[in-house]
Amino acid sequence: MSAPAAITSPAALGPRTVPLVPHAGMPSAVQSRMRRVTFFSLVFLGTVIGGWLMFLMLQPNGFTWYKIGMLAIFLPLYYLLNVGFWTALIGLWIINRPKPDAIDLFRTIARENANDPLGATTAITVPVYNEDVTRVYEGIRAIYHSLEQTGQIKHFDFFILSDSDDTNKWIEEEASWLELCRQLNAFGRIFYRKRRKPINRKSGNMSDFCRRWGKRYRYMIVMDADSVMSGKLLVDMVRIMEKNPGLGILQTFPKQIGAETFLGRVMQFGQALYGPTFIAGLNYWQGGEANFWGHNAILRLAPFIEYCALPPLPAKVPFGGHIMSHDFVEAALMRKAGYAVRLLVSSAGSYEEGPPTLIDTLKRDRRWCLGNMQHFWLLFAKGWHPMSRINFFHGIMCYGSSPLWLGFLILGTIMAAHDGITGAKSTFAGELLLGFTVMFIFMPKVLILLDELVTGRMFQPFRLRILTVFSSLLDTFVFTLMAPIMMIFHTRFVFNTIIGKSVSWVAQRRKLHPGLDWREPILTFGTSALIGLAWAVLAFFISHQFLIWISPVLVALMLSVPFAILTSSTRTFQRLGLFLTPEELNPVPVLQSLRDHMNEVKDRPKLPQEIEQRFGLVQAILDPYVNGLHVSLLRRRKSPHHSREYLAYLSHKMLAQGPDSLTGRELSAVMYDPDSVTHLHYQLWSSLEEQLATFWRVAIRQYNLVAPNPFFHLLSQRKTPETVV
Repeated sequence: MSAPAAITSPAALGPRTVPLVPHAGMPSAVQSRMRRVTFFSLVFLGTVIGGWLMFLMLQPNGFTWYKIGMLAIFLPLYYLLNVGFWTALIGLWIINRPKPDAIDLFRTIARENANDPLGATTAITVPVYNEDVTRVYEGIRAIYHSLEQTGQIKHFDFFILSDSDDTNKWIEEEASWLELCRQLNAFGRIFYRKRRKPINRKSGNMSDFCRRWGKRYRYMIVMDADSVMSGKLLVDMVRIMEKNPGLGILQTFPKQIGAETFLGRVMQFGQALYGPTFIAGLNYWQGGEANFWGHNAILRLAPFIEYCALPPLPAKVPFGGHIMSHDFVEAALMRKAGYAVRLLVSSAGSYEEGPPTLIDTLKRDRRWCLGNMQHFWLLFAKGWHPMSRINFFHGIMCYGSSPLWLGFLILGTIMAAHDGITGAKSTFAGELLLGFTVMFIFMPKVLILLDELVTGRMFQPFRLRILTVFSSLLDTFVFTLMAPIMMIFHTRFVFNTIIGKSVSWVAQRRKLHPGLDWREPILTFGTSALIGLAWAVLAFFISHQFLIWISPVLVALMLSVPFAILTSSTRTFQRLGLFLTPEELNPVPVLQSLRDHMNEVKDRPKLPQEIEQRFGLVQAILDPYVNGLHVSLLRRRKSPHHSREYLAYLSHKMLAQGPDSLTGRELSAVMYDPDSVTHLHYQLWSSLEEQLATFWRVAIRQYNLVAPNPFFHLLSQRKTPETVV
């Protein structure tokens, strides 16, 4: 990824699409055309039938402005419903075919050559931003061990790419990196780099890696901080890329793991049960123009660096400016350059964690909404492949459908207030349309459940298959309540984007510790509950029949506060055997390794809370080895005299009053200065106790109680760490 170049119009994004470089796993042009004609013909037919029924339903008493508005809104919504329906049905057909899919990429690699050297170097990049350091590094440890078992570890290097602006997290990352390298004997194999300024967020982080070290590697596997992938799948991905030189990006299906809250387990179960079917369907009609999701994927670095630069968009922030949802754009640029972007249809080996609560899901969606809405500009850029435009449109409609749905309900309320429900034709058409809609929503789930009962793809014991049915019924209830809440918030997100309200970049909460404050869901969802209540009162006075029709949406809104609280509970139905996934009952080795190591970490002695919160800072200033490590990783810069005086003042203040006396920016300035860090270590150990803040007195006593200190042995190793600075 090269440095961004300014553009003045969408047409400046590069050359027109060139033909794909052919490869063994790529569908032919005729095959791709036939698949897409079949799929979109079915989608078009379903949309037309639904639109005609809606037209008949609205026709009595003539067309008014609100009826025309309802019909106009209905068509794109019904189109999306058909896309999901036919994707699921085709996917179910694909996975039940007696013969494997002709474009299955696993068919391009020979199993008899599984132990042959790869012949290509691959960088595994893990960008982090104020993450749980223990979880990140234990995930890397599990992946490293899994790769060692394949015998191919020498072909992979790991890069921990930090943009953390939390000083404590930053130093914990450094110390944990050195300890991990020591334990795995992986110096020269696992690297750590900390950017001083997190320019352009994650995409800028990856861009920086590509500029500095990208030419050393043929492939790059992009992870998220919570990603876990098995060594076997990683090796298979490299082999597939080697066998298919026209393949630019290969995206896996990351299954959700590690959920502890009720909502997290429901979403984890739903993804495990329905996800493989939808992925097979997507692969059927997307072919070589699939999407890149930003992680758990492998990229061919040379074309990625040459063609996938991200220019700023021709508008003001936040709707324009730097591209936030970079992955969709990079996939489109890779396809424009003549390389395929494919989905790897595999249900094992690729994993990630999800947000634990509804509030955390919405926080993540707020960022994603802004990024996807930016793609509006790219819809009209020249040279895209038609499938890339469709992918952009679908990404926009992931959030744009919510204000459309809300608008449809509002117009329906106006129609009910003015016209009521009259006319036999209207009633018949409405009932028929309702039947089709229910079929499109629920039929894929029913068929997938029947397939599970017959084949046992998830579970072989019949008892577990029956429990899967009950779990599916419960998750349907949960998602039915959740959908109207998401509609309200996604509408707000879209509106905030349109008026130019920006989004701050914050670390994602992946675990719920120690629990959810009840005030947060009350403040977050109180307005939605009031909207639902007021709307219900209005519907009651309009028509009892209309109130019944719209009641599923209004009940969900009115129950949004207790729904958010209850679904954030860690008391789940796991003991009853509900919402189980195969990874929980029979975890693959890489997940079992991660689970075992995380359990060991939980058993370590607890530090006082104030020390625990500043653990990284305490290590860097108290421990001579961590202090030396931190200083060695810093770049030395010449500072003017007044800056040295200011840094000395801040250092003295931190020792005398504690680290909480400094702002985050002040603390970062001190810890970025090698002389200040060295001086702090000396002053802390040489000062009298009464000269130190209470925080440091407690820290010193706690430090002296640790016997032996875990960092005393770091310099006794035979190898010297090779750092990336």
